[in-house]
Amino acid sequence: MAGDDRRDRGEGGLLLLSGLIALVFTRLGTRAGSATGVAGYTAAGLGPRAGQAAAWCFLAGVVTGAPVVCLIGGAYVAELLGVGGRTAYVAALCLLVLVLAVRLGGVRTGTGLQLVLVAVLVTLVVVAVAGAAPGARATHWTPFAPDGWAGVSRAASPLMLAFVGWEAVAPLTARLRDPRRQLPRVVGTAFAVTALLYLGLAVATVAVLGPRAGGPVPLAGLLRVAIGGYGPVLAAAAVALTLAATHAYLTGATALPTALAGGAGTRRGTAGVLAAVAATSGLLLGASWAGLVTTAQLVAVPTALFLLVYLGCLAAAVRLLAGAVRLAAGVACAVVPLLLAGSGWAALVAAGVAVVAGTRGRPDPSARVRSRASESRHKPEAGRSEPVDPGPASDVCGQSVTGP
Repeated sequence: MAGDDRRDRGEGGLLLLSGLIALVFTRLGTRAGSATGVAGYTAAGLGPRAGQAAAWCFLAGVVTGAPVVCLIGGAYVAELLGVGGRTAYVAALCLLVLVLAVRLGGVRTGTGLQLVLVAVLVTLVVVAVAGAAPGARATHWTPFAPDGWAGVSRAASPLMLAFVGWEAVAPLTARLRDPRRQLPRVVGTAFAVTALLYLGLAVATVAVLGPRAGGPVPLAGLLRVAIGGYGPVLAAAAVALTLAATHAYLTGATALPTALAGGAGTRRGTAGVLAAVAATSGLLLGASWAGLVTTAQLVAVPTALFLLVYLGCLAAAVRLLAGAVRLAAGVACAVVPLLLAGSGWAALVAAGVAVVAGTRGRPDPSARVRSRASESRHKPEAGRSEPVDPGPASDVCGQSVTGP
């Protein structure tokens, strides 16, 4: 949640894009639901190789994104302790070890715990925004775009990492009794709450903190203004939310290989993904510690990977869907490449992952990458008569849509 006033001013457009993506994924979830999530959606519209590329980009995004999320949590720990220097990196490593140990032990974040954590986050943001509001200053909004709209555009790409998560509608289709009726309500509510929270936090960050809006822990800064010295203590709750988000995506990442393999190799897939996360996180955090890479560069890679995943799903949606939702998919599909281009060199890394994954051997014909939509072309009644498998594969994306 690192702050940057240029990024805060670009959130409105990203929220609009996020709304279009949420709409598209809702329709994909109800009409083309798949146990393999983004891989199944992409494969249904663009073919198995594209689905394979989407799966590997998603996995790579999780592997490279985990150290970024833990580093954010580490920054809040450093703020809580009132120390600077390299403390955030030590705390990030500790958080990473903790979440890997929890995931390796097979403990899953239950729905009840997720709701509690979301309630904590909402409470923190509401208290911070409402309590700090009297300290808002109109002068903090001038100049409105100090680096011009080009600066806002450059900042939009890395900020998109805060808006990923709508792919989580895939497992929801297996958990809802009536996805066609319930899923739009769930996603609509999630988007409304998310939009209010993000816009409120962005406006308060700029209006209250002003020049300090670019700090690494803006929520702690707002809480300090709102309730005094106890602000950083409450901001430490963000650590728990960091752990929950990282663990949720790790759950999805470890479930994806199992789903693609038709339920085989669960332990091997889990161990492989966790080992990759541990090795990659240690390398990236070590490089950042040594000053070889910046936090912005760390954020750029998973952002580009998730944007490429979205691009594949949106392109597939243009072929699979119809009507207004197809138009929304087309608009979003035209915007995402612009954000991807803003990632610069990271976009080339993401493209390289997709190309290698798409050409890496022949896709396994037994892999469950077909969606209900593609199957229903041959068996129209299948989607109504066959129950959706609620097993481990249904947790492919792992993250609750209440917090993208």
